[in-house]
Parts: sequence; structure tokens; C-alpha cells
Amino acid sequence: PLLTQSKLNQVMSDRANLAIVLFDEIEKAAPSMTRLLLGILDKGILRLGDNTSVCFDRSMIFMTSNLGAREMARAIKPGFGFEAMTAEGDAAPSSADYARLQEIALAAVKRKFAPEFVNRIDAMLTYRPLDAASMDQILDLLLDDIGDHVRRRLGDRMFYIELPKRARRFLLEKVVSAEYGARELRRTLHRHLMQPLAAMMADGAI
Repeated sequence: PLLTQSKLNQVMSDRANLAIVLFDEIEKAAPSMTRLLLGILDKGILRLGDNTSVCFDRSMIFMTSNLGAREMARAIKPGFGFEAMTAEGDAAPSSADYARLQEIALAAVKRKFAPEFVNRIDAMLTYRPLDAASMDQILDLLLDDIGDHVRRRLGDRMFYIELPKRARRFLLEKVVSAEYGARELRRTLHRHLMQPLAAMMADGAI
């Protein structure tokens, strides 16, 4: 079994004596997995095949999901029609928009999972789409990672990377899909910064 009492105990925090269990993209799990989770969410107990038990009394269970993501993207930035023309490109969603996103997400969850499963979830959080300011901060983090990578790998041959404002603007403008957000930004950096840098290094141009 992937989850045993000893494995759960090993990841308990020292100060709070709590474990965090994460099920990423829960909608992709087999139906048998969600049936198994029913017992955990209800009684806090997982009964294993060898008749031993795993106690989740001191655990916080989180599940992530992309359910409703496309519908939410369309609601915030319609692809066509009058709404698309009047939508503000970089504006963060308003509180009314956020309430609408929560409704879309909850409806998608209820379509996918049985009512008894949904009723055992204490709280559902709907993440807001990334706005321009968030993408700018993520770009800084990714550039820091690239800089660390260069310093770690190259030793005496290391160099510093400085991006002028127009280069930052160019990279951010290349990320055209709100749906893929930060992942597309990482791919854009790889294509337009890392690969050209690697080619320059191979040619001895740096």
C-alpha cells in the first residue's frame, strides 16, 4: 500500500503533530479511489487489505482539481462576441467575477462526483486566474532559478543575466494563453532565453 500508518507518521510535523496529504488532480483518479476516500473523509480511517488501519485523525487532506477550468477561463475572458471586445485584458477579476467562478467550479465538481463525496469536503477554494502583476512576479522567480542554475553548473565560467524592460515585456507578451499561465511562461523562457544562451555558450560567444 502507498499509505501506511508508519508512512503517515514519518511526515507528521514536529510542532503541530499534523500530516498534510495531497491528492493532486483528483478528477483523474479511478472511481474506486474516490470510494476509498469516502471512508477516510467520513471516519478518518483507511482499512488496508491486510486488515490493518491507517488513522487520519491528525491529518489535513487536500485535493486539487482542474474541473471547470475552461469554463472559468471563458467566463473571465470570452473568446468572441461583444463581451470579448469589452473585457479588460490585464484586469484582475472583480468580486462578482470571483463569485461566478466559484459557482462554475462547484457545478463542475457536482457533475463529476457523487453528492455523498462532495458533502464530506469541508471547504472548496477557487483560485483566481493569474493577472499581469502575478506573471511579472513569477518571471522574477524563474529568472532567479536560471541565474542560480548558471552559477551552480558553470563555476568559474559563470555569468550574470540582466533583462532590460523591453526583454521582460517581450517574454510576457509571448504568454498568450491564460489557461496555461505560469507553465507557458516557463516554456517561453526555455525557448527564447535558455536555448539561445546554450547555443551561444556552445559557440564560445559568451
